[in-house]
Amino acid sequence: MLKINGARLWDSLMEMAKIGATPEGGVSRVAVSEEDRLGRDLLRSWATPLVEDFHIDEVGNMFFVRHGQQPESPVILTGSHLDTQIHGGRFDGAFGVMAGLEVLRTLAEEDIRLPYGIGLVAWTNEEEACYCPAMGSAVFVGKQNLQSALDCVGLNGKVFGEELKKIGYLGRPLELNISAYLEAHIEQGPVLENEKIQIGVVSGAQGQIAMNAEIVGEAGHSGTVPMRLRKDALVCAIDVINACRDLVVEEGKGVFTVGAFKLEPNSRTTIPDKISFGIDLRHPNADSLQNLQNLINKKIKVKAAEHCCQERIEVLFHKEPVVFTDSCVESVQSASDQLKCSSLVMPSGAFHDACLLASQVPTGMIFVPSQKGVSHNPTEYSSQEQLEKGANVLLHALLNLAEKGVPLS
Repeated sequence: MLKINGARLWDSLMEMAKIGATPEGGVSRVAVSEEDRLGRDLLRSWATPLVEDFHIDEVGNMFFVRHGQQPESPVILTGSHLDTQIHGGRFDGAFGVMAGLEVLRTLAEEDIRLPYGIGLVAWTNEEEACYCPAMGSAVFVGKQNLQSALDCVGLNGKVFGEELKKIGYLGRPLELNISAYLEAHIEQGPVLENEKIQIGVVSGAQGQIAMNAEIVGEAGHSGTVPMRLRKDALVCAIDVINACRDLVVEEGKGVFTVGAFKLEPNSRTTIPDKISFGIDLRHPNADSLQNLQNLINKKIKVKAAEHCCQERIEVLFHKEPVVFTDSCVESVQSASDQLKCSSLVMPSGAFHDACLLASQVPTGMIFVPSQKGVSHNPTEYSSQEQLEKGANVLLHALLNLAEKGVPLS
C-alpha cells in the first residue's frame, strides 16, 4: 500500500520549527515577519520541484499545483498555515502543510498522475496573532474584503499589506478551479488521546458566539458598608459566571469560557463597582447554540437583579456551526479504515482555514492526537508515529477523492 515517508515528514517539521525557535522549545513565526519569510522560502524550495505551477495570490496565500492527467483538470487542495502564535508550538498549522508536502513528494517519487490535480496551500495569517482581521483564507473565499486585510494595522503599529510586500509575498489575483479541500491538523484538544483513538474524522466545526458582559454595582468603603447593603459587582459577576457555566454543563454538548476579566476600581479597600468579562460560547448545533445564548442572557439579567446591580451584554460576533461535505468526510473515514487506524467522527472545537473553505467547496479535515490536548503553547506535541498515520490518511483520502470524483453532497 502506498505510504508517505514518516521520517522525512518529521525531519521537515523539525527543520521548519528551527525558524522562529524559542528557548522553551516552541516557535514564534508570526505572519509577515522575517521568520514568516524564511519559513515560506523553505517551503518554496521544497515544493516547487514537485509541481508544475506555483502561485502567490494578492494576500500572500501560496499554492503549489501538481497537474492531473490533464493539465486543465480541477485541483483537490490540501494544506494549512505556517504562521504561529507569538509563543506557539511546532505542530499547529505546520503539520498540515508538511503532510501535504509529503503527499506531493510521494506522488512525484512514484510518478503518479491522478484524474484530478493535487495542490498544496499555505494560507496566510491563520492565527491573526498580530494582524486582525487579515486572514488569508477569509479573503480567498470572499468572507473578508482584500483591501481591509491589506490595510490592517497590527499590534506592532505596522500595516499588514506593507509588511507582506517587504517580505516578498504580495502576489496577484488568482483563479484556481478547486474541486475539494482536505486539511490535516493536530486536534488541539484531549479527546483522541483520552479515548486512545488514532484519527479524528472531522464532521465540521462548532459554532461560536463571543460576548462581552458588564456588571455595574456601587463602590463603597470596604470597612464601612454592611454586607447586606452592598451592591458588589464582583460578587454578582462570580454568581453570574457560575450559573451560566452550570447551564452549559447541564446541556451537555456546549462549552463556555470566561477568559478575559477586568475589575474596577481594583482597590483592596473599595467595593468593586464595575466588572467586565468576555464570554466564549460554542456548540456544534446552531439551534442549541442560540438557545444557550438566550438562556445565558436571561441568567445574567436575573442574577444582576438579585444583587441589585445593572448589566449590559454585547455580542461581538456569531459564527454559525460548519458542516463538512459527506463525500470528504467519507473519504477520510474510508482512508482510516483502509489503513486499519482506529477513528472517531467528531466536530472541531477550534476554527480552521477549512471552516472558511467549506462555504465554497467540498471540505473535510483529519485530526491526529495532541498530547494532553495542549496547543498554542511551546509544549504542544504529537509523536512521529501519530503524525505519520495522519499524513497517510490524508494521502489515501486524497486518492479516494481523486479516483472516485468529488460529489457535492
